[in-house]
Amino acid sequence: MKKLTGNEIRQMFIDFFVEHNHTFVPSASLVPGGDATLLFTNAGMVQFKDVFLGTDKRPYTRAVNSQKCMRVAGKHNDLDDVGRDDYHHTFFEMLGNWSFGDYYKKEAITWSWQLLTEAWGLPKDRLYATCFKDDMETFPPMKKPPKPGTISLASTQRMCFSLDVRKTFGKWLK
Repeated sequence: MKKLTGNEIRQMFIDFFVEHNHTFVPSASLVPGGDATLLFTNAGMVQFKDVFLGTDKRPYTRAVNSQKCMRVAGKHNDLDDVGRDDYHHTFFEMLGNWSFGDYYKKEAITWSWQLLTEAWGLPKDRLYATCFKDDMETFPPMKKPPKPGTISLASTQRMCFSLDVRKTFGKWLK
C-alpha cells in the first residue's frame, strides 16, 4: 500500500466521486451566511443544509466536497479533547459525497468499499463494516458468509458488526 499525502487523499476522493457523476462543490465559507443557527461551518453538510430541509434545490442530485470546518462550541464541541489525540481538531477539512434523492445505502456502501480498497489500496482483509443491529435493509442475514476480504450487502459474523443504538450512543440519546 502506497503512502498518500493529505492532498493526494483529498484529490483522489474528489476525483473518484466526480467519476461517479457527482458535481464538485468548492468549500463554502467558514462563516456561513444567512444562517443564524451557526457561528462557524462545523460539518461538511452545512452548505447543503437547505437542500436537506427542502427549502433549496440544486441543479445536481449528487455532490462531492472538501469542506473547511471549525468546531469550538456547541453540540460538536471538541475543544476539551483537542491536543489529547490525533483526531480531535478545531480546524479541519471534511470530505463528503452527497445524494439529494438520487442514491442511498447500497451505492454509498459499494462506492466507499471501492474507494478504500481499489483507489486507496487498503487491504480488504483488515476492513470491517458496521451497521445498526436492526438495519436488515442494508445488511440482510446471509445463508453463507462471503469469501474473506470481500464485502456483501449482508451481515456476517466476519464482515459486519451490528451496533445497538442504545448501548453505542446511549449517552447522547437521553
